Amino acid sequence: MTSDLLMLDMRTMAFASSVSGFLMAATMLGIYQAGMRARAMLDWLAAGLALGTGYLVGTLSLVGAFPLSGSFAAGLANLLISLGHVFVLVGIQRYLGNRTRTGWLIGIVAALFIAGLEVAPLRESLGMRILVYSILHLVLSAWAGVLLWRSERPGMRAYHRMAAAVLLGFSAVIAFRFLVAVAPSGAIPVGQGDMQTMAFLAAMIFGFLLTMAFAVMMFREKQVELAGLAEKDPLTGMNNRLSLDAIAERYMQRAARHGMPLSIMLFDLDHFKRVNDEFGHQVGDRVLSEIAHRIGRIIRGEDVAFRFGGEEFLALLPGAPLEQAERVAERLRAAIGEEPVEIGVHSLKLTASFGVVQYLPDRETWDDCVKRVDEALYRAKRGGRDRISRHVPVSIGGLA
Repeated sequence: MTSDLLMLDMRTMAFASSVSGFLMAATMLGIYQAGMRARAMLDWLAAGLALGTGYLVGTLSLVGAFPLSGSFAAGLANLLISLGHVFVLVGIQRYLGNRTRTGWLIGIVAALFIAGLEVAPLRESLGMRILVYSILHLVLSAWAGVLLWRSERPGMRAYHRMAAAVLLGFSAVIAFRFLVAVAPSGAIPVGQGDMQTMAFLAAMIFGFLLTMAFAVMMFREKQVELAGLAEKDPLTGMNNRLSLDAIAERYMQRAARHGMPLSIMLFDLDHFKRVNDEFGHQVGDRVLSEIAHRIGRIIRGEDVAFRFGGEEFLALLPGAPLEQAERVAERLRAAIGEEPVEIGVHSLKLTASFGVVQYLPDRETWDDCVKRVDEALYRAKRGGRDRISRHVPVSIGGLA
């Protein structure tokens, strides 16, 4: 009676595990069709189909409904379940931008399938199959979990670790199953039948939780992507004015808290309207893109540059006092003025005017600081353009 009840539970858990795999496939397909066309979604769809079909084959084999031999059914079930774990890992590698290992991972799984049909110990011993496949599934799940856990993608760390916790938790269950299989009889008070039922239960929970974790992770990824697009200028790829206030506030707080200098540089291209009027806006857009490239080449790694509007740009220079900011501005002025911009047959000679200020913690707001640097820029323009002007409050030393 106990044995019959145990087998019934095992069949139920195997079937539920199959359902969880197909649910993963359906969820990934739905998200993909809804417009989230990440290639990793297709890998996880394949993983769900493989896991669902593998556990379904196992269920049919347990109830005696699979038309082929028991050893072939076991081998096919293990093959499909292993492929499911492979595609979970491959999807994570692809999602994180890592090199995928699809070919040789599938090769290992195929080799184990053939060995399970041809090698007598593997074909005839459930314990041997548990040992071999436990090691394989443990490596694949732990590998995938560690990759996600170590990810430092901005805005995604908590979501990656949520999915990683599911994978690493399932790895712990597999490791326990392996210990039960290799432990001397009676050393661990869990029978093989009970362990099989627990393994199916863990697979069912794993499938459901991983599906939810991937879905939440991908929706968060899209949210981060859209937020990033909203803060980027589509023409130049630079930060736009919408993102400026939040970033400036963070740098100003850091400057006030740690007593570090923070300089602001505002500059625009002289007589840029003539470029648009004479050559057209398409040429003007390409000029702005080239200037953005030169800005990125000149400013320091810790600096942040923005397209402030039109042909006007702004840069935050954390840790830079006014004199150092002026040196950066001079390098940029030279990079713009000394090398013509080549657009097709056109060779355009451009210059830029610069205003530079140093933020004064506890003495001015961000708006005050922007007003000062704007005044410095227009002072450079009134002074003849193609030059740099600083703005220092009168109490510190007047205008220069």
